[in-house]
Amino acid sequence: MPASPESMCCRAAALLSLAFFAAALPATDGYPRQPAFDVWHYRLRLELAEANNHIQGEATLAVIVRDAGDSTLHLNLKGMTVTQVTSGRRRLAFTPDPDGLLVTLPPGRKNGDTLAVVIAYHGVPQEGLVMAENKFGRRTVFADNWPDYSRYWFPGVDHPSDKASVEFHLTAPAHYTVVANGRLVAVSAAAPGMKSWHWQETAPIPTYCMVFGAADFQVSHLTTTAGVPLAIYAYREEAAVAGAALGRTAAMVEFFTRRLGPFPYEKLALVQANTRYGGMENAGAIFFAEDGFGEGRNLERTAAHEIAHQWFGDAVTPGDWHHLWLSEGFATYGVALFYEHVAGPAGYRAVLQDERAGYLQSALRHAAPILDTTITDYRRLLNPNNYAKAAWVLHMLRCLVGEECFWQGLRSFYAQFRNGTAVSADFQAVMEKVAGTDLGWFFAQWLRQPGHPELQVNWQWHPAAGKVEVQIRQTQAGAAFRLPLQIALPAGGREARHELWVDAKAVTVALPSASAPERLVIDPEEKILMRVQVSETGARRAGKP
Repeated sequence: MPASPESMCCRAAALLSLAFFAAALPATDGYPRQPAFDVWHYRLRLELAEANNHIQGEATLAVIVRDAGDSTLHLNLKGMTVTQVTSGRRRLAFTPDPDGLLVTLPPGRKNGDTLAVVIAYHGVPQEGLVMAENKFGRRTVFADNWPDYSRYWFPGVDHPSDKASVEFHLTAPAHYTVVANGRLVAVSAAAPGMKSWHWQETAPIPTYCMVFGAADFQVSHLTTTAGVPLAIYAYREEAAVAGAALGRTAAMVEFFTRRLGPFPYEKLALVQANTRYGGMENAGAIFFAEDGFGEGRNLERTAAHEIAHQWFGDAVTPGDWHHLWLSEGFATYGVALFYEHVAGPAGYRAVLQDERAGYLQSALRHAAPILDTTITDYRRLLNPNNYAKAAWVLHMLRCLVGEECFWQGLRSFYAQFRNGTAVSADFQAVMEKVAGTDLGWFFAQWLRQPGHPELQVNWQWHPAAGKVEVQIRQTQAGAAFRLPLQIALPAGGREARHELWVDAKAVTVALPSASAPERLVIDPEEKILMRVQVSETGARRAGKP
């Protein structure tokens, strides 16, 4: 049954530690934080019409008071008409501002109090809710919040640093099936031709993941050995082929659960949706673009990416938009890890090679660091740095610290920050602890330094000395990268491998080789994201290098 404002207040104390943690995060993305308040629960009541896009809404926010000296709560809300704001039986004064609503809270507050703030509103959303015909001409309604579009259809703190639990009470035309975050609590008859749906998510999630979908779905239930209820919500015209398009989703849930830790939500719904992105990782209710379904379509890589997000992005959420790589990079690398699991090293390499090719092509146009604080339009963060390059950062980290430390680090990071938020320094601290070494140089160069290494390698074999002289120049603009470089020298059916650290723009080394190498191979195991040009110079001659 719905939680009352009083029971919401009683449960608030359990989340105070997460609330204070979120407030302590450094901010670079320009969103004005409100350290005096934390919204920890949303109860959203919405009524959807059949004939138009008008919504009638009531949002009850459970707000923890951290600083009773601040009496003004700022909520994001755009394009909606607010009719009243109340707390208990008291009407609250409110003032619209360009990006939302300023609410004057009642007197008598104390630090640690939880207030139930109720906002009644209505209007036609200009963003955030897609109310339109699907590809089969049937009307559908889908929330489409990323990055900060939830403010167009409900009031709240529309930023990932302030996560909260959420419940939906949705009244919709009776022919719809409604899916949302969390578990289905109840379905009941409402006004003639209408039904009410109550979904509840008890884990704190970012507002961009708070979603519902309403359509003429056909629902197919799957089984997993991980104990996670798994279902596909597809348009009835394509329900028969939806499972084939999504691929080995049960195996993905099982793999990530075994490797990373428990699945963080009550269920997982895989939903065919009329939304803008190919896949959107909404917590426990992933939306996939409707055109990806159909006979012969293959969404398996997208499914692996979005399912990996349930752990990283949703359960562990970047506390600042500029640290989006902790979400998108982890999910992209999750695809490689899943294909390593089901297809071995070849499957892993295939994914990484695709990501490398895409990143290197983009870097020809614009070289920027992963942590690019010059970006103020959050949509521009959906770039190859935060996906492909970030995935390679994780691959390089794995190669550097080794298998055991890498997997222990991922599990520890998930366990420590599950249901909370993190920034890059938090992940670095976890990895340094499990690896027992300073990794500051690694994260500094790969997250804050633009581009990647560009190596020009010249080599020459000196038979009298039995050595190969290797000259390595880093030709990229800016500082040198520090690289644990492997060099292979195949000769006469055998291959000698040498490992060295390169940490300057120009390095010359001499490697033993009694016979003439057939060639010189830099990074034969593809452990480093870089471009390499190799040339053999001069005639093979006697003498010392």
